[in-house]
Amino acid sequence: MNLLERLDAPSVAPISLISTLKSYRDVCRMAFERRRVVNMTRAGLCERTGMRASHVADYLSDRDIDDRGNEMRDMPAKYIPAFEQAVGNTFVSQWLAMQAQLTILEAQIAEQKASA
Repeated sequence: MNLLERLDAPSVAPISLISTLKSYRDVCRMAFERRRVVNMTRAGLCERTGMRASHVADYLSDRDIDDRGNEMRDMPAKYIPAFEQAVGNTFVSQWLAMQAQLTILEAQIAEQKASA
């Protein structure tokens, strides 16, 4: 997979890859799997983002339901910027924009119109 590498910000993933991901947890897991710093552990992710280790285990789990039948936690929106900076890609933001049926360009155009 080729990410559109940027030196000053997280890299952009191909839309063709993003569109194959079905759930928010899948996206978070893929973003972490494709992290720029390959040897960064989950503990390292916690250090860089301020997330709790027990919560990160839920955020990156391949299960939706735990052993007690409870839903696993999803990563809160407040962590997205730090998470994307830490992993070095924008999978989460891109997937969320696709869920809203917006392209990144459309979102930028809408923002510019709103501030004018």
